[in-house]
Amino acid sequence: MPAARTAARKPAAEPDHKTPTARNAPNAPNVPGAPEAPTPPRRRGRPSKADSAIGAEPMLSRVAILQHAIQLTKSVPLDQISMVQLAKDFGVAPGLIHYYLGGRDQLVSGVLNDYYRQRLTRIPSLTGDWRADVEAIARLSFEVAVENPGVSIYVASHNRFRLFQDVEPGEIDYGMEFFNRMTSAFMQGGFTAEQVALAYHLLAQYLVSASMAEASRQLPAHHQAFIEKKLGSVSALQYPGARYVSKAFSRLSSDTAFEEGLRITLDGIAAWQREPRPARKPRARAA
Repeated sequence: MPAARTAARKPAAEPDHKTPTARNAPNAPNVPGAPEAPTPPRRRGRPSKADSAIGAEPMLSRVAILQHAIQLTKSVPLDQISMVQLAKDFGVAPGLIHYYLGGRDQLVSGVLNDYYRQRLTRIPSLTGDWRADVEAIARLSFEVAVENPGVSIYVASHNRFRLFQDVEPGEIDYGMEFFNRMTSAFMQGGFTAEQVALAYHLLAQYLVSASMAEASRQLPAHHQAFIEKKLGSVSALQYPGARYVSKAFSRLSSDTAFEEGLRITLDGIAAWQREPRPARKPRARAA
């Protein structure tokens, strides 16, 4: 007969709460099969609309949406970027895009404000030489325009937010900053207020035209083979001018056209300095 089991069972040892375990250790690894700590319940309502610091944005925020739209304008015209498309790209309902961003005006102005910010960050400080400074601003502005063809096409065909922006409280209107920098550069030449205003307008129109031509691939060099073939096929007797310039015209690119157009524009503005200013009429004294 087996011996009777007289040894009493020892009670199970209670867990030492001072020793970290897979459940209560602050940085415990995820052990397979170990019970997970309960997660706090999610708060009701949408997350905060305020943006986090740059580099720590949530997956969806005003900054994240605008940055995505800015990248899209590298290949898509700004006026073709819709709130619905942005919602699809982020995998959310269009209502969330409106919630974080606002309406379409906020989308367009946000993208354009960054466009002018890019210009300003590349422009050096003014030197006192109006022409050298204006040339530098124009070249760098054209460079940014070529890098953002979707914005260039929008600016060439729309007036809304073309220069001044609708910014949030505390934000910088970079369109205003750019306008101030360009007009200040012209002021260094001693021009009148009317001349500075006209000079800015003429140069701005030239930049829009040159940027649009490059963004839309309107320069002859983009279609060199077609143009050479077309002009080479016509009679030199019937179209002497067309045949004469066929090769030179077909090779025209922004590398040549932009610099020559800029030189002609600024030469015309510089000529104002040599023109005598009209004498101001004396103001009539009050009786």
